[in-house]
Formats: sequence, structure tokens, C-alpha cells
Amino acid sequence: MKKTILLLAAIGLVVSVSAGSIRIVNNTGDYDIWYVQISSTYDDEWGDDWLDSDEVISSGSSVTFSVPNDIYDIRLVDEDEDEYIRYGVNVSGSYVWNVTLDDLGEVDMSSGGYSEEETVYGSAPVTIYNDTGGYDIYWIYANPSSYSEWGEDRLGSEYLYSGDEFTFWVDGGDYYDIKCEDEDGDTYTFWEMWVGEDGLYLPVDLGDID
Repeated sequence: MKKTILLLAAIGLVVSVSAGSIRIVNNTGDYDIWYVQISSTYDDEWGDDWLDSDEVISSGSSVTFSVPNDIYDIRLVDEDEDEYIRYGVNVSGSYVWNVTLDDLGEVDMSSGGYSEEETVYGSAPVTIYNDTGGYDIYWIYANPSSYSEWGEDRLGSEYLYSGDEFTFWVDGGDYYDIKCEDEDGDTYTFWEMWVGEDGLYLPVDLGDID
């Protein structure tokens, strides 16, 4: 009986230690990511490539890596050998990095640093998950509910393909109206969505069509 309890406790410990994940979403537009290196912030070297030898993260796709909750440095290299580096990334649960061309270079996240995109648009991440089952989203609009206009398209020149996620940044602590429009011109509007300091995760499916 004691052995069973100890075994279950050990299994629970392993699960809790390995509860983190790092999701890399390639929204660079036209550049495949060829190398991913993830190492503890306390390591002096980057270590091996985490992608398989014949694997790349093509534009518009993503890859998720399981890691223990910890603080990491992450280095990505695209097909042109350009680097995207984040130091001091605190992984506690699920961490999503929506990689754009604005992320080129190095950013120290340990001091609360943000990429250029985050600095311009705010510090709370809003992640839209395309759960429509086959329809790409071409436009995403989001503004505080107190605004009378939608403003600019958050996707820019990108598309949010079915089954993928897209993250943009806003100022947390406010209500937002969010509208998505797919390739057929169908819209999905969400009114007065609360976005806290930790952000918002919003799946969009066919049941949300206006």
C-alpha cells in the first residue's frame, strides 16, 4: 500500500514538474523557421536544435514543445539565418510566442521587457484560435468597447489559418469588442470581452458567426 502511494506521489510530481509548454507560432509572413533552441536561462550554451532534422516551422504554422515550468532563453533562426531571441522567458503553464518580423534581434523578458510589437500595442496578449474547421480568417479587429470604430486590421498581411492561433497585444484591464472575418466574408463578433492583465484566449468557431 505504501509503495502504491509513493508511486502515485512520484507520478504526480513528474506531471507537475513537466506541466509547461512553449508554443512557437510562425507569423513572419514568408520565412520558415529552421532552428529552435531552448535552454535554461542558467545554461551557458544554447544546446541542440529542438526540431527534427527534416522539420521546419513554415509560415502560418506552429509547433509546441513540452518543458518543465522554469525560466528559459529561446533562440529561433529562419531560412535567411536571421535570429529571433528572447531571454528570461518565464514558463508557468502554456507560453505562446507569436513570432513576427518585429521580433528580429534580442529581447530581455526577465526585466519585463517586451518586443516592439508589445510595446506599441500594449502588454496583455489576446490570442485568437481559429476553430472554424476549415475557414481561414483574413481580418481581425479589436478596440476598447468605448471606441466607435474598429480601427486597423490586427492581422496585417497575415492570415489565421484553420487550426492555428494568432496573438496580438492590447492594454489590459478593459473591455474589448473583437471582430473576425473569414475568407467567405462571414463575421464573428464578440462584444465587451474582458481583457485582464494576463490577456484573453478566444476560440472562434462556426457557432460564433453573426
